[in-house]
Parts: sequence; C-alpha cells; structure tokens
Amino acid sequence: MKKQYRETFNDGILKYGSYKTSRSESRKVIGKKFEEHGRLFYNEMSVRDSDYLKFGSMGSTLDMKVKTPMPPSLRKIDKASLIVKIDGVDYTIIEADRDKNYLYFYLHKTDGEPNE
Repeated sequence: MKKQYRETFNDGILKYGSYKTSRSESRKVIGKKFEEHGRLFYNEMSVRDSDYLKFGSMGSTLDMKVKTPMPPSLRKIDKASLIVKIDGVDYTIIEADRDKNYLYFYLHKTDGEPNE
C-alpha cells in the first residue's frame, strides 16, 4: 500500500486575480488595478523538453511551471482568464492541469500593467 505523504509548498506565494479597469467620471480609461481573488503556496517545477515543445507548437512561450494545492474555490473557475503574480511579476496561465489534490500552472510572463 502506498503511503500518503504531506507535500510542503515552500517556494513562495502566488496571487491570482484579474485586472479591473479604472475610469474617470467621463468614462475615460485612467488605469488598471489588480484585483486579488486569492493566494496559494507553490513549488516551482522543472520544465520538461516535451512541455517546451508542446507550448512552442501552440505559439506560446513557457516561462514557469508551478504546482499548488487544489483549493475548492478554483475547481469551477476558468483559470485561463486569471492573472498570476509571483514576486511582483505578472504571468498569464497558458494551461492549468489538475489531479485529485494539486493544480499545475503553466505560466507565460507578461509585460505587466501600467498604472498599478
């Protein structure tokens, strides 16, 4: 029988959320503000050659792969519409895989949002 072990996620904390557009009274866009939906502890994973090939053929660049515990609040959310922030750097989610207990995020670094 396989013994269950508790994994520690100690590489850092990622924030996930989306940008909300700020507008003036005349409805002119004056900036964007990051709206945090939650935080997760993560482990950075090594990226396999097959991962680079898969996303390269899709026209995407894979910058980081992380593993997090699976929070119940993210089970039914479209993860592709979220932005992930790690150490102040913005990432878009190229793909999110999951198994019973974990989420795997494949991330692409973005240029970031001005006026944050």
